[in-house]
Amino acid sequence: MKIAINFIGTGNYLKFLPNYYSSFNEYFAPEHEKTFFVFTDGELGDDVPDNIKVINTQEDSNVKQDKITDRLYTTYHSIGGLKRFGEILKYEDLFKDYDWYVYFDSDMICEPEIIPYSEFFDDTKDFFGVSHPCQNIGMSVHSPKHRNDLPFERNPKSLASVQTDEQTDDVYVQGCIWGGKIPQIFDMMKDLDQRVLKDLDNDIVTFAHDESYLNRYRIENMENFHVLHPSFAKPGDIPSEHFDFDCRILHSPSNKKEILLS
Repeated sequence: MKIAINFIGTGNYLKFLPNYYSSFNEYFAPEHEKTFFVFTDGELGDDVPDNIKVINTQEDSNVKQDKITDRLYTTYHSIGGLKRFGEILKYEDLFKDYDWYVYFDSDMICEPEIIPYSEFFDDTKDFFGVSHPCQNIGMSVHSPKHRNDLPFERNPKSLASVQTDEQTDDVYVQGCIWGGKIPQIFDMMKDLDQRVLKDLDNDIVTFAHDESYLNRYRIENMENFHVLHPSFAKPGDIPSEHFDFDCRILHSPSNKKEILLS
């Protein structure tokens, strides 16, 4: 299998790449070929590993950044937000020779333990996402008490809308990990990008931005959508004892601010 891993790091978020690359390259599906597609407006220098492909990209001028943390204010316009699907689609041809597309947020790292292919991928399903560690009932002290309180987009005018009578389980997926088989995943991105653009034309900005559309798509394609355990996205900036599971992939390390300010 050939796996394409997508890193998006504009501004100071490129600083997460060294740990991201080293951990996923060593511990994630090591039995298969992996290529890292790095979308960035920064420079990686001259000593770039052979399995990293750099894609130069730029944020729109209306995406303002915090002077301290470089965090994007208007994330719904950013490449890491609602612009994500459309930006990736510009480079669809680069992914055509791969079997799987995997998106991991830039501030994620593998725990130092092998994640074999069979533990992460389900060959019987075209798409996957990760169960949100803080938004699924009974999995943490932060979880809502009732499925009606899960943070789906509730605006019925939005093309990401999920109403309570459409929920058939207690799962809400987080936008930090998602992907699928190629080319099917690009069909999903085209669908979601069109929904985003139509909503924005109608002055609708979803509650959880791109994550809202991903959850809508899962509701529509539940039989073909593999949901990963939340241990694959355990927050590093929340006490570990707040959760009922161990960590396989760490999201948002406790020293995130220090990395951004370094």
